Amino acid sequence: MDIPAPSTLVVGGSLSRRSRPQGAWRVRAVGLLAALLGSACATAMAQEWNPTAPIRMIVPYAPGGTADISAREMAKGLDGLLGQSVVVDNRGGGGGVIGMVAIANAAPNGYTVGTIAIGAHASSATLMPNLPYDPVKGFQPISAIGESPLVLVVSPDNPARSVGEMLAAASKNAHTLSFASGGIGLASHIAGELLKYRTKADMTHIPYKGGGPAMVDVMSGHADMLFAPVSSVLPSVTGGKLRAIAIASKQRSALLPDVPTMAEQGFPDFNMSESFCLIGPAHMPASVVSRFEKAAAQVLRQPEVIARFKAQGVDAASSTPQALGQEIDAQIKLYRDVIQKANIKLD
Repeated sequence: MDIPAPSTLVVGGSLSRRSRPQGAWRVRAVGLLAALLGSACATAMAQEWNPTAPIRMIVPYAPGGTADISAREMAKGLDGLLGQSVVVDNRGGGGGVIGMVAIANAAPNGYTVGTIAIGAHASSATLMPNLPYDPVKGFQPISAIGESPLVLVVSPDNPARSVGEMLAAASKNAHTLSFASGGIGLASHIAGELLKYRTKADMTHIPYKGGGPAMVDVMSGHADMLFAPVSSVLPSVTGGKLRAIAIASKQRSALLPDVPTMAEQGFPDFNMSESFCLIGPAHMPASVVSRFEKAAAQVLRQPEVIARFKAQGVDAASSTPQALGQEIDAQIKLYRDVIQKANIKLD
């Protein structure tokens, strides 16, 4: 039986739905199906990046330091989660600049990342005006890894039990306080200069080639004090070779619960730590950044990783790329402010 063609019904100056040609509906249906398939494919492609080759994790410092130890912990954890081996590549030299250049110049495809100390990076941003990379735009923040708050330590023979007592004794005896550091521009140096600026005390900086020699001279009394990461001084403090009189963190450390914070001793917002983070070269695809961010968070939630970090004096902590970027910017501004006010120059 023949089906009669539909009659034409004009509504509001156009063809009504029931009178439109069947071919137009087929075109719309095919277009809609193609759009849905395209959207599904795009979503699937954006879901997850899976590496197909080993990943290089550059550490811009010599082996053995806290940044290196943190990187190796991260590498072990990421191995299993990413399905590829993550190889730590130490590129020390030039105050960290050599390694930073290697990270910045790497292809932004996810196969090269870096673990850095934020303080060292922030210091270089001001002390080295002709860096071969942009300290902010040259890198992609991925995730925080952890931090080790700075502790103010003195010799066990020093009678001072607080920052106030140390400053009062120096003022009474017209004694110029000396503060040691592991080198110009490092976190230990910046913290000392910040205390000097806040208190207007008569203080002299003594730079050493590394935190080890600085600690030795404080132990012997050749230098009055030293700000150093908990990770560096914990064995010496618990062993009685150094006395901790303040910690530059918002809360007391579980590793040194009897040591009051700088804020508790009248120095609000005196927060200084050696922080470590995971970064990559600029322009990494969002899917790659997201995969690393999620994997890093998983690693840093593992109880055994938290315990191993804690044994090194480091509090494990992940973050979003956005939060890490803000932290790096804030540290660069803080270091720049102190360096400029103290007129710090590299030798």
